[in-house]
Amino acid sequence: MKVLRTKNRVSEVVLTALAACCCSSALAVDLSVASVELTQGAQFGTTTLVAGRATTVRVKIAVTGQTTAQPNVDAVLRIYSGGVQIAGSPFFSRNGPISAPITPNSLTVDNTLNFTFIPPQSTDVDFQIVVDGRNLIVESNEANNIYALDNKVFACRKVLDVGYVSINYTPGGGQPVAATIEPGVGDAFMRGIYAVAELNYHRSPLGPLTWTQAIDSSNAALLSSLQTIRLTTIPAAGYARPEFLYGWLPGNPFSGNGQADGIPGAVAFGNTESTRFQRTFAHEIGHCWGRSHTSSTIAAVGFDVEHHLASPLSLGQTHATTQSDVMVAGLLTNQAWVDTGTYNDCLTDARSQCTAFAPPGGGETPASDEQRVLQITGSYEHRAASIDLFAANQIDLAQPTLDDARGDLLVQSFGASGELLTSLRWKSGTTRESCATGQLHDHSLVSVLLPATVRNQQLARIELRDLKSGRLLASRTRTPSAPRVVSLGSRVVDGAGVASHRGVGPFVELFWSAKDDDGDALSADLLLSRDGGQSWSAIGVNQANSSMRFSLADLPVAHVGQGIVKVRVSDGLNIVDAEMPAALGEFGASSDEGSIAGDGDWSTLLGENPPDVHLLTPNNAQSFPAGASILFHASGWDLEDQYMADTAFAWTSSLDGAIGSGRQLLVASLSVGSHTVTLRGTDASGLFVEKSVPLTVTSRVLFNPDISGDGFINGADLTILLGNWGGSGLGDIDFDGVVSGDDLTFLLTGWNG
Repeated sequence: MKVLRTKNRVSEVVLTALAACCCSSALAVDLSVASVELTQGAQFGTTTLVAGRATTVRVKIAVTGQTTAQPNVDAVLRIYSGGVQIAGSPFFSRNGPISAPITPNSLTVDNTLNFTFIPPQSTDVDFQIVVDGRNLIVESNEANNIYALDNKVFACRKVLDVGYVSINYTPGGGQPVAATIEPGVGDAFMRGIYAVAELNYHRSPLGPLTWTQAIDSSNAALLSSLQTIRLTTIPAAGYARPEFLYGWLPGNPFSGNGQADGIPGAVAFGNTESTRFQRTFAHEIGHCWGRSHTSSTIAAVGFDVEHHLASPLSLGQTHATTQSDVMVAGLLTNQAWVDTGTYNDCLTDARSQCTAFAPPGGGETPASDEQRVLQITGSYEHRAASIDLFAANQIDLAQPTLDDARGDLLVQSFGASGELLTSLRWKSGTTRESCATGQLHDHSLVSVLLPATVRNQQLARIELRDLKSGRLLASRTRTPSAPRVVSLGSRVVDGAGVASHRGVGPFVELFWSAKDDDGDALSADLLLSRDGGQSWSAIGVNQANSSMRFSLADLPVAHVGQGIVKVRVSDGLNIVDAEMPAALGEFGASSDEGSIAGDGDWSTLLGENPPDVHLLTPNNAQSFPAGASILFHASGWDLEDQYMADTAFAWTSSLDGAIGSGRQLLVASLSVGSHTVTLRGTDASGLFVEKSVPLTVTSRVLFNPDISGDGFINGADLTILLGNWGGSGLGDIDFDGVVSGDDLTFLLTGWNG
């Protein structure tokens, strides 16, 4: 059922009343709606609109009958879904009243009247704009002040899970500054340009990844480690497998700014250099969506709906058509936004689509053909035309890599008797091009997932060949002897030099020794179970050393008596595990191998972890006119609870007290004055974190029973109201969409004529 949207005609008696109280010389100007833009970061004509995503309605006002800007112009927005006004409607502008220019420019924020709302999922959303609803401006034509925009569709897109890893880069820089990579800052560009319903951007459930190799020669190895974390250690710990995982390096030590594992891909890393890190993050995720480098400009004015990029570079809310697409290589944050191709890659990607079984905070839904696989990774040395294989990693549940007809590598596995078990083609070098200069990297990642067993046979040999020439580029043969873990232990240490997310202890060192009779190079993954072996969190991956120090505050707390430490050692294809309780002492250190010296349980050293809570919107010290819908937006994730539900977030004002709850909350009722708004995020254990932001609400008259604008509330106003009874134009004092008894009550209450 449609709500009446036609431009209402005021009756002759109403026009007569207006003429009686206004001089004819003031009747030249006429206001109407020139255009309406619905933007969620970018709008390219028929761009898909996403439900649940903060949206700005930008209204351009047409001013005719004069050659100068018209001051004191405001409007009211009504929004209907299926013919029923949505919660919060009517909406008052975020920036009104404005001086409406003769030629409005979308690049100037206040050339348009701007409204904020959270759209419902619907195939029938209608918009009605009432210009100068308080009738403050005498016009030559009052009948064209209502504008309709109907039948808009807001489609379902899922919450996207993006984990991030702080990289402790020992060749230089250590860890990146936590405030740089946290939600609301590190993900600001991505939030602005990729249209998903919500972004669950959070730290990975393990401590910082220590990296000791120079990044320009170990970029492929780093991507391999990030893949291991995403594919193996995160889901093994009982967490949703994120769609994407991103590693943050301190400063900008990599010659290419950043790199993804493929186009499309799932993991990437990048810099934290202040002038480019936000854009680099969005750029590498663009590769993961499937977007290659472009050379285009954005073509349409971009709009940062929540103005995420106000921090730390104080960038404006609009982005000029001459700015480049985010996928142009080598840009700074202030040079880029998003073009239609990149914007739509996110909208159409399968990982963005709503599914019946999607986890609450996003994450990949397991495919029906997932099985135990071996993760075969290596560095393609392009100048030498060879591949340096890393140690294989076992993944308990993943989808094997599919054959790619575009591939240039032939990957085959064989059984112990030489019979062919698997064969597939794989395309290499999709992200070989530098994201800084457009030149080519010498190294790129090779990554293939092969079934661990085929027809009950283990993989005995793996070969990678150039498909065109047939030349062997790399091979790996399972050696006769598997490695052995000789000892494993732990002790409490001080925090000197220990990488940590939170920078607090207690700190523990794990130490182990392993041997391999074949003399193979060994690498180890270190895992912790908090629940007696049902799930495993990563402490460290791909460790070549024999010890590692970490903070217990970076790990989910082990239940008393149920903590288990596991070291998983690989010699290339053979993989073995050794376990011990999460206790202080050493395994295998006495003649009675397997005994534990000491009885201190890690569970007694640390209580439950407080949640990671961040206040994303509004920005610090923003100002809003009274009645504007203010968006309060929170981010929250917890090591034990994971994605925090809407009920976990409570918002309060220093002036008004409790103002609501939810991850996204629209509030239009704050009192005039200076507020400190506080967000409290509380986890299931009752632990909470608070974040606050100051804001100001300025005075603005919203409802005006002086319909005629003559300074009196009298018979002239009553005549106008009754003449439009049942309509939705002049006389709709409370802007609810119909002139009715409520409006008559407003008028009679203020009667002074």
